Amino acid sequence: MNMIGLDKIDNAILKLLSEESLHSSEISRRIKVLRTTVQYRLNRLSGLGLVKKTIYGRKSIWKMIYKNKHNKNYYRIYKGNDIVQAYRQLLNLPQNTLILVVQGSEAAKSELDNLPLLFIKEAHSVFKKKKIIMRGISNKKSLELFDKLEKDMIESHIGRPQGLKIFSNDKFLTAGEIMSTEKLLLFANPKLQTAVIIKDREMTQVIHDILRLIFELLDNDKTFDLNNYLKIKITQ
Repeated sequence: MNMIGLDKIDNAILKLLSEESLHSSEISRRIKVLRTTVQYRLNRLSGLGLVKKTIYGRKSIWKMIYKNKHNKNYYRIYKGNDIVQAYRQLLNLPQNTLILVVQGSEAAKSELDNLPLLFIKEAHSVFKKKKIIMRGISNKKSLELFDKLEKDMIESHIGRPQGLKIFSNDKFLTAGEIMSTEKLLLFANPKLQTAVIIKDREMTQVIHDILRLIFELLDNDKTFDLNNYLKIKITQ
């Protein structure tokens, strides 16, 4: 359970406390770190709202409180096959939502490798029905993946409202991607099967504002018509 902004010792403590409540001396023994260090880390984690101390007689027992607060109010980390649940949250967006996407070409390929194809088709169908608008930035290399797709998958991509800015240099080649709305933010590396959903409105809004500004600055650049490109491809 690796949390953003925490080191190995913090995560080791949180992993133990996610399984059971423990005294600091027992935590120290299990992770083989000095008790004074463990106590310091517990106090810091308590200040972050991730753990709490409960007094039983003369003993202080530490409990994990991070999970519910984290999942409900701020952000959630998905790993392995669970990353599809992160992407699935996009399907709950209201009609006409604008999603701003920055996607590395390797991320586009890795999505197809690591997300169920039925889910991808479902997402395309929902986006079309809800008229969800996707404006994206990527590298020209991302188009190469369509050379390997079956006709029905290519057809699934066609018809989504979108505007795509394509670069042909060494930018946007990685496996990372960002999908941003005013109320939800997805950071993902589908190649490593890792995704983070953020719902903190202050964070989602500022990232969305930054990306909107970037897209406005790129408005003078030619927008790539992916729908037309794919329509031509399936007739070849």
